[in-house]
Amino acid sequence: MFASIQDSFGDELLSKIDPAYNKGKHEQWIRLKSDKGQLNMPLVRHLIIALHLFKNADMFETALRNESILLSASSPIRQGEAEDSQGSKRATYRKKIEMLLALRSDADMDYLWKKAYRPTKWIKENDNAWLMAKFRAPKKVVAAVEMAVDPRDSDYAALIQAGVDDLYRCTTNLKRVNMRNLQTLLPRSLPHEISLRTQKFPQTYQLIKLHQESVWHFRLRILVWTVAELIKMKLPVRYETVRLTSVVAAKVFTAFTSFFEWDLESIAKTGVEAEALLKSTGVSRNWEGPPMPISF
Repeated sequence: MFASIQDSFGDELLSKIDPAYNKGKHEQWIRLKSDKGQLNMPLVRHLIIALHLFKNADMFETALRNESILLSASSPIRQGEAEDSQGSKRATYRKKIEMLLALRSDADMDYLWKKAYRPTKWIKENDNAWLMAKFRAPKKVVAAVEMAVDPRDSDYAALIQAGVDDLYRCTTNLKRVNMRNLQTLLPRSLPHEISLRTQKFPQTYQLIKLHQESVWHFRLRILVWTVAELIKMKLPVRYETVRLTSVVAAKVFTAFTSFFEWDLESIAKTGVEAEALLKSTGVSRNWEGPPMPISF
């Protein structure tokens, strides 16, 4: 789910609204440990996750209402609430079963046993004819709407293909080529919902996913640009000067220079263009980084 949130919101936006994300603390960004019945996470992450899962307030409210129905259907009758009356018990349990059947058109006996064991057991033993009639009753069939491909899809895909290389240039104000920034090549962004993206813009969406840049490749682009700029300014190429002009961490600098076996003194003497240094590494744009553990 965390990867899906990154794709939907993009690194730039998440970094702006969540300080921990901006510092690269991604390992436990979604925490499952609870504190007094609530997930132990900052409020902003609750809001991000809720928006990602439910898209809008109406869908969130509907999901809460459905959960409330499921909880009501599965909870036992309290003592004194029609325990002694067969008629009242029948009416109460029927209502619970009907609520569950209304939630899902494909509901079966396994679903009822799982969601409301006691009402299902009582109805099965004492009111089975009514239950079987409910299952035989015609279901409301919701017609599936065929989502047509947007006529702009091929044009948008061509724009992505034509402009993606420019986004990967090693220039000032480097930005990671992610889902959000790739869409700046388009006249307008794709629909936020992934299902709509895949249905209405299949070619465009596939190209955007294909051309996304990994975090490690982005770090590498930043470093090679910084090295090239330092050489142009005739400054020594070492971490003390690199950190003055970029956000490359010391661990990343050390890992890259070691992994690619760069002779920084020799490179500084001969000079190098950022694009040429990046190409000499031979790594792809979705490179997952050097094969060594680097923690942040």
